[in-house]
Amino acid sequence: MISLNIQNGEEIYQRCVLAIGQCGDDDTMSVTISTVDDGGKTIFPDQQWPVEGDFRALLILAPGNNNITISPDSSEPPLTLIVRYIPLLQTPPLHLAILVAKDSSLLIDCPPSKFPSISSTHSSLSAAIAKFRMTALMWQAFTAEDFRLNGLSRRSFRLEEEWTASPSSCTLSKTHLDDKSSSSSVPKIHLIRTEHTVADLRQAHRAQQNPKAKEADSLHSIFLSALKAHGAPFEGPVTVAGLILDSHFDMSQNLIVGHAALGAHEPNGISLGIFGSHLTYAWPRFIEDVTICLTDNTVPGESVGNDCGECVTIWQACAVGQGAFLHEVGHAFGAPHSSGVMTRGYSPDWARWFIPAEGNEVATNKCRWDVRDLLRFKAHGAFALPSDKKMDRAGPVLEIMDEQEEGVRIKCEAGVGVVILNGEIEPVPSLQKPVKEVVLKVAELEKRFERSKPLELVSVGMNGKEKRTADVWKFLSNRSWIRIPGTMTRLRKKAVGGVDRADDDNSSWEWAVMLKKRGKNGKLVDASKIDVRVGCLLDGVIVHYRDGTKVPCGPRGRHGDDDPHMGGHQAKKIAIRKGVEVVKVAVNAPHQQGSLDGLRIWLSDGSARGALNCGSNRDNVHVLVPDEGQRIIGFYGASGGGWGCCNQFGIVTAPKDVELPDSVYDMEELQNRPEGQRSKKRRRLSREDDSGSDTEDDAGSTSTSEDEDEGYDHASDVDDF
Repeated sequence: MISLNIQNGEEIYQRCVLAIGQCGDDDTMSVTISTVDDGGKTIFPDQQWPVEGDFRALLILAPGNNNITISPDSSEPPLTLIVRYIPLLQTPPLHLAILVAKDSSLLIDCPPSKFPSISSTHSSLSAAIAKFRMTALMWQAFTAEDFRLNGLSRRSFRLEEEWTASPSSCTLSKTHLDDKSSSSSVPKIHLIRTEHTVADLRQAHRAQQNPKAKEADSLHSIFLSALKAHGAPFEGPVTVAGLILDSHFDMSQNLIVGHAALGAHEPNGISLGIFGSHLTYAWPRFIEDVTICLTDNTVPGESVGNDCGECVTIWQACAVGQGAFLHEVGHAFGAPHSSGVMTRGYSPDWARWFIPAEGNEVATNKCRWDVRDLLRFKAHGAFALPSDKKMDRAGPVLEIMDEQEEGVRIKCEAGVGVVILNGEIEPVPSLQKPVKEVVLKVAELEKRFERSKPLELVSVGMNGKEKRTADVWKFLSNRSWIRIPGTMTRLRKKAVGGVDRADDDNSSWEWAVMLKKRGKNGKLVDASKIDVRVGCLLDGVIVHYRDGTKVPCGPRGRHGDDDPHMGGHQAKKIAIRKGVEVVKVAVNAPHQQGSLDGLRIWLSDGSARGALNCGSNRDNVHVLVPDEGQRIIGFYGASGGGWGCCNQFGIVTAPKDVELPDSVYDMEELQNRPEGQRSKKRRRLSREDDSGSDTEDDAGSTSTSEDEDEGYDHASDVDDF
C-alpha cells in the first residue's frame, strides 16, 4: 500500500507541492502520477518519477479539486486521492524579476555539454525565464514541506502568476507547438531594464567574489533602482527575487563578473534578494527536467564559473545555484545567517529533497529552514493561512525567579515555541506544542553547563519574535544575590545607578571585578591598590593586583592589553595593604539616568580616596556598605554613553564567617573579560585590538604606593559620609 505525505481531501494553498511517499512493493521502480479535474479533464500531463526507497514528485495543481492517481509500475494497486487547491490571492506574492542590461545579448553562460553553439535551449532569455519559473516552484514546494514537517501546517509564499503560452511541462510545450491557443497560468517573470551597460555591470570592482572589489554591493543597489524606475508592482512593501541576466565567467580574470549574492529585508519598501545567472544553465526548464538536472554528473568544464569551488558537476551547479538564490530570498523575507539554508546547507543536500535514495532521512538533511526562520516567515503576511489566529505581538520576556525557585522564567503570550541553549534546541517546548511559560531552574542548568563559561539563551515566540541573552549566568547576576554553585552560600549585591537601554543596544558594557582574581599560574592573587578615576564625571575604577596585572571597572579592549584609556584629572590611587579591606563606597548620582558624577572608597584602616563632585549638595550621594555580617569582595556595574563613563556602580559582598571556595573567582558573572573573550560583543570605545589578556602594570607600579588624598575640585569631597 502506498503511503504519502498528503492527506486525501487536504486543502493546499500553493501551486506546487512536493509529494513524498513509499510503495509497499519492493519491486516498484517508478510511479506515474496523473492529475485531472472533477470532469476528468487533464490538469497537468502525466509524470513519471523514480522510486528508490521512496519517491519524490512535484505536483502542479489547479484551483479547485485535483483528482490525483499514483500508479506504481509493479503489481501494487494505485493510490487515488483528492487535493483541493485554494489560491490565497489576499496574501502578498513573491515577485520574480530579471535584470537586463540596456545592450544585453540576452544570452547566459552555458557549458559545451549543453550545446550552446548549436541550440539556445539552455542559454537564451526564454530558457532563463523557464528555468527561473521552475526554480521558484521548487522553492515554494520545499518551503511548504519544511513547514509541514515542523508542525506549522503546509504553508509557503505565493508566486505572482500570469496566463501565458510558456508552460511548466515539456509535454505542454510540445502541445503548444501544435495548438497556438494552448496556455496556462505560470509564475510571472518581470523583465527589468537598467540604464547600465553589460560592460558596466561586469566591472571587476562590482564583482562580489573579487577580494579587491570596491563596490561589491553595488549590483544590489543597481537592481533596486531599476525596480523603482520600472514602477508597479514594485511600489510599496514588496518582496522580490532578482536574477541578473548578464552575469558571466571571465576566464581571463578567473572571476564571475556581473554577479552578487545579496539579500535585504525592507518592511516598508522593496525587500530584494539577488543572484547571478552564471549557474542558471544547470537548472531545470520543465518539471520533467528536475530529476535529470539534480543527478547529472557531467563536468561543466572551464568555460563556466565554479562558484565557491562547489560546482564540479552539473547537478552540484544546479543545487548551489538554486539553493544560494533561495538563501538570498530568505534574507529578503527577514532571515539572518542562522542555520540550514541560511548557512550553505543547500550545497550538499538541496537535491535530496527532490531525488529518492535509500536512507534519505529528513533528520540528516542540512538544507532546511532554521526553526527560528520558519517562525519569522509564519509572522510574515506572505505565509499567512486562513486558519491562522491573531497572535499577541509581544516577544518573549525573561524574569529572574525568586529565591525559592532559583532560575529563569521565559514568558510569551503568543507561546514560546523554541528554546535554544548554547546553540542546541531544547526538546521542550516545541513548535507542535508551544507553551506560554518555560522555567529553567539553575540547579538543573548547573548539572549540564559549566558556570565558568557563558551560557547563551535564545527563546523564540510563535509570533516570530526572538529574545537573546548572551549569558544566563550574567543575566542572573542582575538579582540582588548570587548563589555559589554547589553550596547554599549567597553573595549579595547592591548598586547605585542603573542600566536603562533597549535589548539590542550594545553601547553599554556590563562588568564585575573582584578584589581577588585567578593569576597566570592558576593561583589566586589579591588586589594591591585601587585607582579611582574621576574627572568631571566618574570614568570608572582600575583594580591592580599583586602579580602586576590590572582590570578596569569599565569597558575593555579586544584582548586585554588595549583597554580604553580612563581619564580623570582627579584620579587617585589607594593602596590595599595585607589585612585591610574595602568597607564603604559613596557614589554621587545626581541624574535619574546616565553617567555617575563621582566615587569615593574607604578602607578598614580609615584611609579613603576618590572625588564625589558634590560640593555642598549631598542629597544625591548614596553610601554603599555591607549588610551586617557581610564583607565587600568586589565591585560590579555598567559603563556606556558617549564617553564610556560609569552609569552604575555597586558592591558584591559575602558572609564574613564563610571561607569562599576558589571557584567563586571563576564564575562568569563575576568577570570583566576582554571583548574577544566575552559571550557577546559590546561597542568598543577606544583603539583596535592587539594581543594579550589582563593588562600588565608598568614596571615598578606593582607596589602599594598611593596618592595623597588632596587636590580635589571640591574640598568637601574628603569629608566622611
